[in-house]
Amino acid sequence: MRNVLEKLKRAFTKNKKPIFKLLVFIGYVVALIFFFVFFININVVCNVENNICSVDEIESLTSDYDCILILGAGVKSDGNPCPMLRDRLITGYEAYNHFNSIPLFLTGDSEDSDYCETVTMKKVLLEKGVSEESIICDGYGLSTYESIWRAKNVYGYDKILIVSQKYHLYRAIYIANKMGLEADGLDASLTTYGKQPYYTFREYFARIKDVLYSELMPEPKYIARWEERYE
Repeated sequence: MRNVLEKLKRAFTKNKKPIFKLLVFIGYVVALIFFFVFFININVVCNVENNICSVDEIESLTSDYDCILILGAGVKSDGNPCPMLRDRLITGYEAYNHFNSIPLFLTGDSEDSDYCETVTMKKVLLEKGVSEESIICDGYGLSTYESIWRAKNVYGYDKILIVSQKYHLYRAIYIANKMGLEADGLDASLTTYGKQPYYTFREYFARIKDVLYSELMPEPKYIARWEERYE
């Protein structure tokens, strides 16, 4: 056993310089990745910071939006919206009441019949008294990028008010602006969310992905209107 340890010690000593160089190289790579992530995120946030307001500041917004776009989020197994989605619906409903005649555009993942974000969203808003004629659903909004792309290219909106939590609005508005949409954001952060540190961390990398998508502008999986899916 002692011989083995001595051989390992000699091997490490012999290769100390190459190992040190490798560690330095890895350190440089990690630092470059960190600064790349940091730069992209700062750029996204700084570009749209002035386009986000809270419900208390809603009076400062104009009333010429084509729609109030509520981004989807998780639905519980019992069919109720998760806390984030619940707060988006509450905030969107307040905006709807404030602007009166602007339709609600509900976009989220309703690709499969056993999981339908937009169906849940619509049900909640109907229970609040919103008329069915004021609601447009797009169940093919499988991601933030796809939701915004489809709002512009499939449903023909040019100026939108996006409802989501603030950390998420930065990316959504950035995507919309890159697509040529006029967009403002309404912050739906009405409470503290248990997994917020995880959501915030994940968002750093989601912004990088969508900055790239916003440059390449790939077509999403679905390019037809969701209501035409059975035709």
